[in-house]
Amino acid sequence: MTTTHTSVPSTVDVPPGLALLPLLQTLREIAADPDLHQLVDHDHPERQWLELRSTPDLQVWLLTWPPGSSTGWHDHGESRGAYATLRGRLTERTWQLGDPAAWNVGRGESRAYTTGHVHEVRNETAVPALSVHAYAPRLTTMTRYVVARGRLEPVGVEQARVRP
Repeated sequence: MTTTHTSVPSTVDVPPGLALLPLLQTLREIAADPDLHQLVDHDHPERQWLELRSTPDLQVWLLTWPPGSSTGWHDHGESRGAYATLRGRLTERTWQLGDPAAWNVGRGESRAYTTGHVHEVRNETAVPALSVHAYAPRLTTMTRYVVARGRLEPVGVEQARVRP
């Protein structure tokens, strides 16, 4: 059985002492830009990614979410992460102690997570969604997972392309 939460604090499941608040504040400052929605095609039939900022210590992406789109199960390697929904509603599923849990993250809401956080994010609504995602340090790997025999099993690691 999946537990669904409709309202979640931004720092849910955050162990003390981790530097998520500065990442979340940076994310919120970037997400407050009223012109972000003009940078993407909201009616494109597939998910789109636009890198907004990139340094060795921080990476920020703008993502579009057509109805029904999903990331699949993954983690973010050694990066901490946060995201904010700018338009629509996203559903984040996590796997905690063998049980799936879900959070609905609507317009103006955000989530933050530490390294080792495995999740999938999807747009389960009939309208497109838009979100901003931040990673610290810069995202270099993502492990992909599948649900098999009632648990998550890794199926591969994606490496970020090295820039010249």
